[in-house]
Amino acid sequence: MSSSTSVPSQVTISNRIISANLNGTMILTFLMGFYTLVYFGTMYLYLSRKPANTNSRIVLVTISVLYFLSFLGFIVQWYFTDWSVVIHGETRESMFWALMNLPLWIGIINNIQLNALFVISDGLLIWRCYHVWGQSFKVIFAPLVLLATEFCLAVAAVALQIMYGHIASEVANVALENHMSSAAVFVSLGTTLITTFLIGYRIHTASLLNKSPSQKLYNRIVVTIIESSAVYSLVLLAFAITLVIRVPENSQSLLTEATYYSEAVLLVVTGMAPTVMVARIALTNPSALAPSATSHISGLAFQSDQEWEQSHCGEYTNGNLSNTVHTDLKSQSPIIDFKKTTESQGLDVTEV
Repeated sequence: MSSSTSVPSQVTISNRIISANLNGTMILTFLMGFYTLVYFGTMYLYLSRKPANTNSRIVLVTISVLYFLSFLGFIVQWYFTDWSVVIHGETRESMFWALMNLPLWIGIINNIQLNALFVISDGLLIWRCYHVWGQSFKVIFAPLVLLATEFCLAVAAVALQIMYGHIASEVANVALENHMSSAAVFVSLGTTLITTFLIGYRIHTASLLNKSPSQKLYNRIVVTIIESSAVYSLVLLAFAITLVIRVPENSQSLLTEATYYSEAVLLVVTGMAPTVMVARIALTNPSALAPSATSHISGLAFQSDQEWEQSHCGEYTNGNLSNTVHTDLKSQSPIIDFKKTTESQGLDVTEV
């Protein structure tokens, strides 16, 4: 009786794993097709609406590298599915063990490609934060430390995979590699959340000081950044949880199946989220709002002390300020103080 009950159990497990791999590949194919449309549409929008400068080139190169890495992962997954289902598809059992024994070179490429997506995506977000905060290294110091930690953990995970090779089937080695990978994913999640908060806080603060129609533009940019980062963060969190909770030696766990789905979605979302953010910001029309909407934060309808004196030089009467100038000075003084505290830190919405 025990043997008769164990055979259906093994068949059920095999069916679930094979089904998860095939369905994950189908989801990846669909998402990759959608990502391709988004990528080329974003390239067209950015090239047609944005001025050609260093910042634009950096954005275009970065989203292109992200797309290439995602496409590389798609090709590798496609080959792996063909290898496990067609080449080793003599029986259901042979397909199952092919899926359970991933070729070493495929695992290494997947690991490098996925971690490279994390690092580059977070790097682009930190670069945006750097420009939003007026090129201040002090503000991005914490995200940079997290990015460096993320990079080191990713290198360590790949090194462990290369060192152990096929002997990594041992539970201890697989667990150590999973811990390294999950730690890198959680650090990437922290980097994304902190950097998104810094960008949103900066733009929101600037919009509160600028009581003009341009505030709508700032709010729209904040919503765009938060929405794009939220989708990416949720998928990243789901993938990290599957890595942490998954038991390496237990192929019956539902988390083993969930890994196929979460990794397929993460492979595309990691590159597509920054690309969608670039496209949505490129679709905004700053010229339809107040002219100050596209200016730097130091010029958000505010003036420095020297500029204010020059623009109101005709208001002096016998060495004293007129009542009108006194009234204007009261309304401008908080803004002048803000200008002094921010100094030359520029917020240019065209560079977000």
